[in-house]
Amino acid sequence: MIAFFRYAAAASGLAFALQASAQVTFYEHSGFRGQSVTVDRPAGSMERYGFANRASSAVVSGEPWEVCNGPGFSGRCVVLQPGRYESLPQMNDSISSVRPLSARGGSAASPPPPSGGGGITFHERRDFRGRSFTADGPVADFQRYGFNDRASSVVINGGSWEVCDGPGHSGRCAVLRPGRYASINEMGLNNRVSSARPVGGHAGPPPGGPPHAGQVTLYEHSEFRGRAVTIDRRAERLEGFRNAASSAVVSGTAWELCDRHDFGGRCVVLQPGRYPSLGSMGMNDNVSSVRPAHR
Repeated sequence: MIAFFRYAAAASGLAFALQASAQVTFYEHSGFRGQSVTVDRPAGSMERYGFANRASSAVVSGEPWEVCNGPGFSGRCVVLQPGRYESLPQMNDSISSVRPLSARGGSAASPPPPSGGGGITFHERRDFRGRSFTADGPVADFQRYGFNDRASSVVINGGSWEVCDGPGHSGRCAVLRPGRYASINEMGLNNRVSSARPVGGHAGPPPGGPPHAGQVTLYEHSEFRGRAVTIDRRAERLEGFRNAASSAVVSGTAWELCDRHDFGGRCVVLQPGRYPSLGSMGMNDNVSSVRPAHR
């Protein structure tokens, strides 16, 4: 009997430890000020904690948490990834129920599988501020992680990544090389990223049909510096990188670069090679559309 109670106590302690590993602390005011309450299990009503409709900032640890403005996880809900939230602009003073995302059962999302291709971190606001979401493998739908159409800046730690404004790596996509992108507004992707994946063999074919046998990488500054975008198919409009290219690397086949969309205006053909400056050909900060020259 004594052994049984020891086992039961140990099991209970393990269950509590596992449960406590995921928790969220809410603060009455922004900047983690004022009264606070820590929750480590599903709470269908924050009234039991005396904290209904009072939270203005939060610290999330262990796993994502779902917070809702209605009791019983009803109404409008958002998912908070682990991190520190100095303010809750969308849910300020309106949180009524909370639960770990895993408590949703079959609807909970598991972390993306490792890819070995390096990680990418999306930030909610420009200059790497606000909430963040990190992935190291393909993410087909940001909606599952509560970060759909939320990214405004990006940090890529290793390998190139393809980010798209449609789920399932569809819609308009851009390939980003390793680096820090304080704003993705100029790429036409601000608050529009819905899926992302590392550029590699296992990631599957890019959307929109098979790529041409070649690609062109455009760089924001001369000598292959600054932001970059890699294109492997005809692009009638470089909305996110329009009039921003100052150098280029062409591989596989010749590419035609034009200073107006839909391949209008003045165009030049670049043979495979490295072009540290586009100024000598009159295309510095003037590229608006590109396509393989053998179209």
